[in-house]
Amino acid sequence: MSGKVGFLYAVTQIHAGKGMDVGVVDQPIQREVHTGFPIIAGIKGAIRNELSFNKEEEIFGSKPGNNNKESKPGNITFSEAKILFFPLRSINRGLVWITCPMVLSRLKTAFEISGNTEMASKINKFLKTIKNKKEYSTFKSTVVNVEEYAIETEESNELKELMKELKKVSPDEYLQKVLEENVIVLKDEDFSFFVRNATEVLPRIRINPDTGTVAEGALWYEEYLPQDTVMFFLIKSLKNSEELLNEVEKNLDKEYINIGGKASVGKGFSYIKLM
Repeated sequence: MSGKVGFLYAVTQIHAGKGMDVGVVDQPIQREVHTGFPIIAGIKGAIRNELSFNKEEEIFGSKPGNNNKESKPGNITFSEAKILFFPLRSINRGLVWITCPMVLSRLKTAFEISGNTEMASKINKFLKTIKNKKEYSTFKSTVVNVEEYAIETEESNELKELMKELKKVSPDEYLQKVLEENVIVLKDEDFSFFVRNATEVLPRIRINPDTGTVAEGALWYEEYLPQDTVMFFLIKSLKNSEELLNEVEKNLDKEYINIGGKASVGKGFSYIKLM
């Protein structure tokens, strides 16, 4: 099959919102219903809006709202972005990234669909070493402090080999080194807990220009994926058009684009890497 797996590295916090909510957070991020894992829908639209393509209509399809032309679907499909590595504070490591077997299994499937059997095999090799209720890392410390929790991990050579490739999703060599050395694979349920409860929630206000104070009722809370979050998405040619897929890769690989809302306050800057 003809395709690529795209990776999104958050250079600033990302707010891919689902609209207003009645909970504590007024504007939460998008999540899967069944797992609570963060997602970003609308990757295709963001890419189309940010970059220029010679064969834009063939790749993305006709633009909506043009009543003078027959609507045409695009020949390249883009999936939603799914979480891969989530950054957390650590007293004894400084910064760590967490993931889990379910997430890595999904990434393996994405590589298989795109035709990258080498990467799929590397992930599968690590997944086969996982034992029930064990948690793994790329470093030697048996106990690592993550947020307010102490987690016992086992160093995994297979995970270290996998991270030699996956570290390339980071935008520079220093970040690649830090990412390679500081990954933890938690149990699925532990990972779900952190991605639900360790996102950034920031207060926002609107100032009344006449009084210079907060406008009445203009205090709200927004949820963000933290800076250094890594997500992945699938790019696939529907008609096995290598030419169109190559144009997407040429224009998108190693580019910085804006994803999600709040761009005017510096949010959503992202680095894209294709494999």
